[in-house]
Amino acid sequence: MIRLILLAITLLMALPQSAHAQSLDPLWQQLLQHLQAQKQVVPDESDTLLVLPREAGGSGERDFMSRKLSGWKDGKPSYEIVAAEPPIWTSDDLRITRAKQADQQISSALGQGNQLFKPDTLVKRSEAQALDGKLWTLFEAEDKGFGRQVLMRAWVDPQSGRPHRIDVKGRFLMILSLDVSSLYQVDSKDRSLASKVAGEVKATVRGKGPEVRFEIDVKSWAEVPSGQPQS
Repeated sequence: MIRLILLAITLLMALPQSAHAQSLDPLWQQLLQHLQAQKQVVPDESDTLLVLPREAGGSGERDFMSRKLSGWKDGKPSYEIVAAEPPIWTSDDLRITRAKQADQQISSALGQGNQLFKPDTLVKRSEAQALDGKLWTLFEAEDKGFGRQVLMRAWVDPQSGRPHRIDVKGRFLMILSLDVSSLYQVDSKDRSLASKVAGEVKATVRGKGPEVRFEIDVKSWAEVPSGQPQS
């Protein structure tokens, strides 16, 4: 069930977005330029925590996994699970399969929120918005279409357009809902990258359904090799 819900993140975020008049706001354009940096890298070392919360009707199950980039296959990064709690003991343990599938699907959420920010997105701009002890420029955009409603919010530096935090909330087909918050840090190459991502995914039918909460902490990044497609 975890794998199916996490797979829905990638599929639903890939739905076509409705077109708007192009935003000519120069700070918005600066933000988009910074977000392009995410396409140059993939997580190298990262930790992922998955939780099925009891208060949401889940089992209370918690899966913690640390992973390391092991190579590339068919243009996509491959990962090795280097630590897990509960432990993974043998190479044929079913937990390995579930852990790898869940971990790779949820990590694909990195950057998916960024894809909703486009040059032709109509945005609302608000100045001097307080968050984490500083004042930011806040951009907001809403996308409504057949079976979906998505709200995007980005807190950015008012001079450089660097993202500090980006939130994406969406409801799809009146059944699945997604809430993701990404915090950005500047790396050694002066790129702003989503180093911490947290959120939840719910599947609700008649008021009931599974919920998965997740936290991703990227410890280091790896460059996308020359010749590999940048997603």
